[in-house]
This record gives sequence, structure tokens and C-alpha cells, in this order.
Amino acid sequence: MQKTVLSALLILAALASQPLQAATHSEQMRVTVEVIARTILTIDQEPAAVAITATDVARGYVDVPGAIAFHVRSNSRRGYTVQFQPVAKPFTRASVSWGTSTASFGSGGSWIAQPYVKGTAAGSMDVRLSLAPEAEPGMYAWPVSMNADSQ
Repeated sequence: MQKTVLSALLILAALASQPLQAATHSEQMRVTVEVIARTILTIDQEPAAVAITATDVARGYVDVPGAIAFHVRSNSRRGYTVQFQPVAKPFTRASVSWGTSTASFGSGGSWIAQPYVKGTAAGSMDVRLSLAPEAEPGMYAWPVSMNADSQ
């Protein structure tokens, strides 16, 4: 038995002194990557409420210059859209201007298409809120809601 153990140890020692070699094999592999278009709109500033005066009611609208400050970051080479949700009473329509683009919307909402811009695009929107004939002076919740999406 002692000879068997000694023989086994000698065989193991001989194998341990030999470098181990593994077979190598290589293959080509193709990898493709698809970048998913993503657009992020961040509202930096917008009023929580809008005051309507008797003068505004008589005129039929309220102007809120520079009402919404925001920035948009998009990786969509096809551009993106900024969508506006419908307004509710006492407002009948909203007109939103950003640079040379204007969107007017009432109960149907609207959108503004923008081209791809590398990095972040910042902007400020002027808003005109048209009033319903039965509108009364007072404080009302800000009626303009918006989001953005890649094209």
C-alpha cells in the first residue's frame, strides 16, 4: 500500500512540473448596437397659478411673457416634439410661442416639432391665454401642461 501511495505521489509531482496547455480557438463575432431615441424635457420655471383681472376679462385674454423656462435634451436625430395638453375653463385657448414656433390649442391640445440639436436646448415660452366669455376675475391654476417625445 505504501508503494502505491508513493507511486501516486511521484506521478502527481511529475504532472505538476509539466505546464498545462489548453487548446485555443477563435471565432469572429459581429456586434450591432441600436441607440434608442430618448428626449427629456425639464421645466425650470412655470407659474403655479395665473391671476385674471377685470381688465383681462374685458380684453378677452391674459398675456404671460416668459411664463415657462425649460430645457430639452434629445439624442433623436429625427428631432422631437413638445406636446401641450388641452386647457380647461375659464380658458378657451392657449397660444404658446418659443422662438419662431407657435402652438395654439384649446380642448384638443397641440404640439411643436423641433429639429435635432446636439446637447441641450434651453428656451423660454410666452403664453397668451384666451378667456371664456363667462370668465371672472380671480386666481386660477396654471392651465398649460406639456411634455416632449422623440420623433
